Amino acid sequence: MNRLALALCFVSFTAPAQPPQDAGTSDAPAAINAPPPSPDAGDSTPEATATSEDSDYPTCPEGFNEEAGDVADSTVLGAMQVEVAGQGLTPTSLELRGLQRLTDPQVRKLVGAPPADASRALTGSEVQPLLHRLASTGLFARVEPRVRVSEQGPAVLEVTLEENPTLTSVEFVGLQDLRPDDLWDALFELPSRFPEDDDTQEEVATLRLHRRHGTLRVVSPCPAPRPPRPWLARREDGTFRPGIMLGGLDAALERILKTLREDEGYLLATVSATLSPEGRLVVTVDEGRLESVEVRGVDEAMAARVREALSLEPGDVFLRSDARRAIERMESRLPFLQAEDTEAPREERTTVRIVEEREADGTRRYSTREEAPRKSRRHERVEFEVGWHRLFHDGDDASSEGLTLEGKRLIVHVRPRPPDLDVDLLPVHTQVTGFAPGLKANLRFWDSKDRVHTTLDGAFFIPLRLGGQHLPGDPEGTSSQRRVNLLGGAKVQLPALGIEELGAQVHDFIDTLDRWRLGDFDSYFYSFLINRPDRDYFRRQGFMAFATWRWQRSWLAGVEVRGDTVSSLQSFTPPLSLFRNDDPPFPNAPVNEGRFRSAVVRLEYSGAAERGTRVGSLFRTPETSLFERHEGWKREPALRGFVTMEVGEGPGADGADARFWKLVGDVAMDLPVNWHTGLSLRLRAATGHDLPLQKQEALGGWSTLRGFGFKEFRGGDSSVLASAEYRWHGLGIFADLGSVHAASGWSDAQLGLGGSFHFGDDVRFEAAWRIDDQARLTPEARLLFNRTF
Repeated sequence: MNRLALALCFVSFTAPAQPPQDAGTSDAPAAINAPPPSPDAGDSTPEATATSEDSDYPTCPEGFNEEAGDVADSTVLGAMQVEVAGQGLTPTSLELRGLQRLTDPQVRKLVGAPPADASRALTGSEVQPLLHRLASTGLFARVEPRVRVSEQGPAVLEVTLEENPTLTSVEFVGLQDLRPDDLWDALFELPSRFPEDDDTQEEVATLRLHRRHGTLRVVSPCPAPRPPRPWLARREDGTFRPGIMLGGLDAALERILKTLREDEGYLLATVSATLSPEGRLVVTVDEGRLESVEVRGVDEAMAARVREALSLEPGDVFLRSDARRAIERMESRLPFLQAEDTEAPREERTTVRIVEEREADGTRRYSTREEAPRKSRRHERVEFEVGWHRLFHDGDDASSEGLTLEGKRLIVHVRPRPPDLDVDLLPVHTQVTGFAPGLKANLRFWDSKDRVHTTLDGAFFIPLRLGGQHLPGDPEGTSSQRRVNLLGGAKVQLPALGIEELGAQVHDFIDTLDRWRLGDFDSYFYSFLINRPDRDYFRRQGFMAFATWRWQRSWLAGVEVRGDTVSSLQSFTPPLSLFRNDDPPFPNAPVNEGRFRSAVVRLEYSGAAERGTRVGSLFRTPETSLFERHEGWKREPALRGFVTMEVGEGPGADGADARFWKLVGDVAMDLPVNWHTGLSLRLRAATGHDLPLQKQEALGGWSTLRGFGFKEFRGGDSSVLASAEYRWHGLGIFADLGSVHAASGWSDAQLGLGGSFHFGDDVRFEAAWRIDDQARLTPEARLLFNRTF
């Protein structure tokens, strides 16, 4: 009930409530009862101006509360009047009854009423503001006015007050994950400012202008009452202080329930409490447990798999964050399904409130009651900004669509995922193509029965004629290197057999084996910016067939068969770059040209891989993993690595076909200390025999012996590289140590040191120094956007 309803109940006193008086009627007083105001009328806690009992009592001017919408404004609400036998009577005195802990002078002082023995009587225009102020103190559960009228005496306004409970001690029980400190503020929600004994009242000046003349009126404010802090139950400096429960105990328990469900995310939490006659309050918190999990939208066999992926069991404490993570797990492990947000079940959701029951011995018991919402008689559909949907979303885009609650039963709504199409821009820029924009597309068809999932891949990029780039004296070669680059393939996934990939690809494009050194975007960006792509390229035409078996979440094994015709490429001149375009073109290393045939077998592990993590790429090479690198810095240690073995035949150094083999192993580990702080380690080793030029080992450059020049140590058949990086939030230090083996033996171990500044999980600025006889004070520095290990 709001203030307006409270005021109107006082205006409704009329003569029919009092029987007519004749001669001979007794002098017994007649009582007129007004409907009691709702306890909600005490929700506000205005500021008090008095804390003692023996000072002068102020009187409040009309319109004592200047807040917008105050019904005490005399221009709206007339003075309360009572008629008896046609004669108007106005209560001229005020009696307060029912006080227990508080005294009559204290309450009168707080609301600005005259003392009980004051010689000056109340006027009709003063009675109503006083009643409003009593109701708005937050000290009383009920403010029940009665007008008592006698035949000879004056009319008396008798107000029966029921104080809110007085607390002497508070105890929280039943908490498991939460602590009592998390709920104290919700229990005692006190105003931010209380009156002090030495507070001085400010005067308020009101300036009103009318045409050219103005008037200035200075008044002493009479603010709405705010009880002194010592009267109230509260917590100060970690210690409970006994007192009256401001606003009532039921309202405080509802705040706790709201904190649990909306702020802390315990969507099924309930609150109960027991208040003894002595004021001992015991609050019992049930954080809320699921009774069952029901899956809708799929058959029972698939529903069982959904429940397993959700990992939400009956009896678990249910949190909003659990809901988000459960949906993410389901869509990761069962990517052919997706959560479906549905409106239908929302009409059956219940609302909750705190109810009070009183026993004969004075004990009060409070409990959480769920009530079905009232059905609207109108057919319009109305959406509210409250309810379970708002609790799940909590103002962000976290994925928890598809989950609803019916009582303590969780309903999961899923549906088959439709085909999805991913299209990405390829901003290719190299020393052998110049600017060559293109697109990469991936179309995946999902089988709702999880039998066969089909993927179609394709990509193209077109070298453009910009800046007069050409191969000097070779128009035909210039035209050849500007040909469109095409890739296309298809593959299927057979989950029942553990086959992650079974497919083939055809291609005619410019490729590189240096993706393990520098990410695609970083290479393209620095090729355009400073003519330093830090990669070698060659033309590859042919096909590839592959099969990948994933027998566990983190393990996969695969085999590839390749048949390619490889040709060398030259760098265009002049360089097409924003800076250093006057420098010579960035050199591109030659390759052994001709027809190559090879088979690649691999074994991979990634502790961070989820069941639904995509495997493979159009641009797959034996030097890189098929697992996508996990995003973000994890709190738990993460190990990942792979081993590949390639055996093939192709043109050797003398032009004749020769058999070669190459073994590559690359292992990395993240060892977090805390959030965004930890150690990363990497060890890469490779060896081979009779390797063609494009497959020979080289070290130097970013991610492969930082601080040294690109492939400064090349031409080897074996290499070893170790890297370590320690990160403190945004700052890091790193060290690289490596050596290359060639015909003359192993080179001296080379060391590079540096520091980094991180702008996120991947974006970072690195500065590196080489530690040898060619060391310089000025470091090599790059802003990098991708991580390759």
